[in-house]
Amino acid sequence: MEFEEIITHQRQSFVKQLKSFYENRKEGAREILMALDSEEETLLFKLYRIDYLIKVDGEFKIEELSPDTYSNHPPINFTYGEMRVELNPFFWHGCEFIIDKEYKDIDWLKSWTKTWLDEEETIPVDRDGFTGTIHSVTYPTSENQKTKFTVDLGTAPVDSFMDLVNCIKETGADRLIINSFDLID
Repeated sequence: MEFEEIITHQRQSFVKQLKSFYENRKEGAREILMALDSEEETLLFKLYRIDYLIKVDGEFKIEELSPDTYSNHPPINFTYGEMRVELNPFFWHGCEFIIDKEYKDIDWLKSWTKTWLDEEETIPVDRDGFTGTIHSVTYPTSENQKTKFTVDLGTAPVDSFMDLVNCIKETGADRLIINSFDLID
């Protein structure tokens, strides 16, 4: 399987589970963008797009999909431009990126996040009612010459994933590891 085919399959697996998740949830709102009220910036821009919000007995209740399946495959190693990539099985809603470089400037990641989080809601809703947006990006951490962050790719298209990989490549990174080790038992 080619890189983009695997990414497409991962997204399709997530979207199929999300459609099932929404089947009996008709009273609330889907993919609502919320600002976190926190001193610490654990998410870029302190913004998070939740899967589902409903009001029950006068109280708001957040419901999140926790997918139980993903597209399993052996780790795949390949070169993308000049960058070496290790693609491990991952969950679309919790994809970790590990880059072999520490960054003082993450404007490239902020720009990508701003585009695909779509705070201004300029991305048209698709025929399934999905926003076509990512749901969150953790604030990057750096140690031992590596930078890590996790993306909930939400209902964003495969293009968003490929755009992020291209952004990482353009920073001059030599190696990228993609996984969901924290979510996969």
